[in-house]
Amino acid sequence: MKFFKRLGLLTLLVIATGCSEIEQATPEMVEAVADSRPNILFIVADDLGFTDIGAFGGEIPTPNLDELAMEGLRLNNLHTAAACQSVRTMFMSSNGVSVALEMRPSPNNQRNNLLKLEYAIIPELLQEAGYATYMTGKWDLGLDEGYTPATRGFDRSFVMLHGSSSYFAETFLVGDDLGFQDDGRPANVKDLPEDFYVTEYYTDKMLEYLQSHEDGQPWFAYMPYTSPHWPLQLPDDWLDRHEGAYDMGYDKLREQRYASAMQAGVLPVNSSLEDFEPLTEPWDNLSNEEKARYSRAQGLYAGMVEYLDMSIGRVISYLEESGQMDNTVIVFMSDHGASSGEHGVNTGRVPQGGGPPMPDNVDNSYDNFGKVNSFVDHGRGFGESASAPFKNLKGTIDEGGLRAAAFVHYPAAVAGGGVSSAFMSGLDLLPTFMEIAETEHPGASTFRGREVKGILGTSAWAHLTGQAETVHSDTSNTVGWTRGGGGVLIRGDYKAINTVPPGQRGTTDWRLYNIVADPGEHRDLAVEQPELVAELAMEWELNWK
Repeated sequence: MKFFKRLGLLTLLVIATGCSEIEQATPEMVEAVADSRPNILFIVADDLGFTDIGAFGGEIPTPNLDELAMEGLRLNNLHTAAACQSVRTMFMSSNGVSVALEMRPSPNNQRNNLLKLEYAIIPELLQEAGYATYMTGKWDLGLDEGYTPATRGFDRSFVMLHGSSSYFAETFLVGDDLGFQDDGRPANVKDLPEDFYVTEYYTDKMLEYLQSHEDGQPWFAYMPYTSPHWPLQLPDDWLDRHEGAYDMGYDKLREQRYASAMQAGVLPVNSSLEDFEPLTEPWDNLSNEEKARYSRAQGLYAGMVEYLDMSIGRVISYLEESGQMDNTVIVFMSDHGASSGEHGVNTGRVPQGGGPPMPDNVDNSYDNFGKVNSFVDHGRGFGESASAPFKNLKGTIDEGGLRAAAFVHYPAAVAGGGVSSAFMSGLDLLPTFMEIAETEHPGASTFRGREVKGILGTSAWAHLTGQAETVHSDTSNTVGWTRGGGGVLIRGDYKAINTVPPGQRGTTDWRLYNIVADPGEHRDLAVEQPELVAELAMEWELNWK
């Protein structure tokens, strides 16, 4: 069925033309209604830090993203989730992660959490509303038949089903099971180009889909790139683009990024580095060998971000050349805070977080960094330089783990050059896309022959287009998260949290922060407002645990 708003438009069309039945509306009239809806390009970067791109204070060359961001509305208060799969569950279903994911064993020992069929998700809702739907990139929402992109609403797709992988075909899983699917069929190494690099290939495939798209139907293109998620790998001619650029270390970079982000106006007004306490030991305490490895890895990371920007620029160029740019809403975001992995950069440290299957011949020697069989990350210190002044990083539900850089570009309705500090969460993306597409979620009802649940998010479109000051009222922006047995609840300006620092186990007493007055989470207000703490903790227990 086509949902209510599209039916309403056709009804108005009938009334306006004096028709007594919908069948009297001509195909040209119906096409005109369809043509009025914009395309939607939704781009997600993986593990990108808050200040990694230029429009958010970064020094990495990202001219394509910067131009889009500055012509659009930048968001500095979008709260996502601690890790990749959680945020994808959050925005695809507009529901809490703890209820929407189902854990199942996998025969190859890969994590196989499935996004339940009880939730109608973005691509199938847009497909039902008349959009063509395309995806290239990282799925991470289930490996089983019936739970993959080709069976959950995408007309065309080339996807990595797993959470991460090598960027080169030579180090994929042994055999035909690469963890990739091409239009629902397992991809085979023999079908890939000899010079395969996954960021380039995702872009090539999306351009193939868009170039073959027939006029007269709006499209939804979902591009969740893997980059710059580790392993840090680049084509040979990109390996040395940022050689030596980070020899000053992560402490100085953190200060430079903060100053640039403040100048760019993307940090909350009460941000400060004054009380920021890094988890990483000072750069000057490291040995020369450690400094060299970290600096080299951060240079590769910068190259991956620049390559990502170049790839997105290819899609933008096509939209401009084909005359589709003015009728395309572009939403860009990182999936969460910056990566904190120590993989390969310092063998004396315990690696943080998960990652792709590694081949037998891994070579993480300094001279091999970034090449086919090198599997390294850029380290916690450089991750903190991209998340500061927010506390902590990916893998936590502190502000440094939850706040994601994002922007919306659509000059036809979204004023350019501004920064929104309105609270949003990943839950709000699905209803926002529904409103852009002039349709609605069916609510708790039957959808495509299965019973589905309602959604928790609120459309941000009125705010993004300048029709409302906020996305939520003070009482409706309640969102909760769970992590490691603990949790977070944000309501209005306040955030209650009881998780422990990275690397520790268990929970603490509930702490309370005003994240508008204190976005760095420095001043615990729990003693001053015990009744509010108790109220928020109870709400989390009842609705979000």
